[in-house]
Amino acid sequence: MSQWHEADHHAERAQRFYRAGQWERALEELRTALDQRPGEGEWWFGLGLTLDALERYGEAAEAYQRALGVRGEDVPGLLHLGVDLLRAGQPEAAIEALEKVNRLDPSVESAYAHRVLACTLLEDHDEAEVMFYLTRQHAGDDGRGGDRVVQASAHDYLAQSLVMRGELARARWCWREALRIDPAHPEANRRLAELHQHGGENDRARHHYQRQLRLTPDDAETLLDFADFLFDANRLAEAGDKYRRALAVDGTLAVAHRRLGELAAINGHLGAAADRYERAAQLDPALPGVGLGLAEVALRQGELDDARRHAARELEVEGQSAEQLLTLGELLHDLGDPPAAVRLLSPLIAGGDDRLFSDHATYARALRCRAAARLDVGQLAEAVEDAAHGLSLVPNDPGTLRVVVAASLRCGDLATAGRWLARAGRTVQSDAGLRRLRRRWRWAKLRRVLWRRRAD
Repeated sequence: MSQWHEADHHAERAQRFYRAGQWERALEELRTALDQRPGEGEWWFGLGLTLDALERYGEAAEAYQRALGVRGEDVPGLLHLGVDLLRAGQPEAAIEALEKVNRLDPSVESAYAHRVLACTLLEDHDEAEVMFYLTRQHAGDDGRGGDRVVQASAHDYLAQSLVMRGELARARWCWREALRIDPAHPEANRRLAELHQHGGENDRARHHYQRQLRLTPDDAETLLDFADFLFDANRLAEAGDKYRRALAVDGTLAVAHRRLGELAAINGHLGAAADRYERAAQLDPALPGVGLGLAEVALRQGELDDARRHAARELEVEGQSAEQLLTLGELLHDLGDPPAAVRLLSPLIAGGDDRLFSDHATYARALRCRAAARLDVGQLAEAVEDAAHGLSLVPNDPGTLRVVVAASLRCGDLATAGRWLARAGRTVQSDAGLRRLRRRWRWAKLRRVLWRRRAD
């Protein structure tokens, strides 16, 4: 068999493998064929399609460029190139290719639609709107005159642009319209669920998560998002079921193991919690919260050295949520390392982190923890300041009242301590720590009177 016919043979085998979904074998055959006859534009195009199927988008874009170089610029090649450049994170190059599509054929609505996404990624939101309306021109007034998948995607992409601009009501309308045009649109229900969750509309969020999972029951990302939503809503058994379903889809999801560890710890199953955390650490050593979870388990089991070791490991990781940082600060204080707690919490508090400042209770808790740690290291004035600030947010918190009274007593400011104790007496029904501090305050006042009399 001549080299020419042998290349044909490999190309034909590649087509059969591609149709059978055996993309790695198709890729191997196509590469062999192209090694022998690199001037075949259709084979380069087929190579791009095969790499697409393997989700190797950067390589696919290179294959389409080779195809265009051999057979000249045409709409299918340029359109595939633009889409894969987008997928490969090159929106500017994608726009260039998609503009060529519409110069060759102004009626190709999908090129306009993908330019909506490219402009959104570049934060060129005005141009994203222009591209959206150009897409709509080919669809009629109701959005059903064009390709419904393309039109629904254009609404999805514009909604993403609107969210980036903070125009949530318009974004919500766009995603609902995407579902009206294409009820099976793969992203709109999940996006709507996130929007409703952000707005505190939990019933609507739950509805859209469920609709999304009916469409894509094996979507691990949606399963994780829904599980997190259920976890935050304190529907712990349902959350655990969704985390386990996500792991059935992809057993390497470290975050699902971590969350199941948190659920096990909440239910008092400390051994199971430790196993889940350790598995998460094996899968992703840099995952935030894993060392924290192991430290909390060790502390509850009375293994203080292990707790300190795991806490130290958590301090080496980045990307924690405000809640995780706060819990770690409290843990460090409980483990007898108040300086580390102050160092951890001070940047979070001083930085005005929206994750912290948006919730008064969480912010007050951070101030209380730092106040207690500052009290322990002798920063008494700063401890009083933190505690007073915390009480301006959550006025009747017993823990913060204890700190501000204790710090005032350590400063010798009996008048201030007395004012805080009077406030506690009016607002806190019963607290053993405050009762002890009240006795200390009374004794300090009595000693001061006695010393004055002795001096007289």
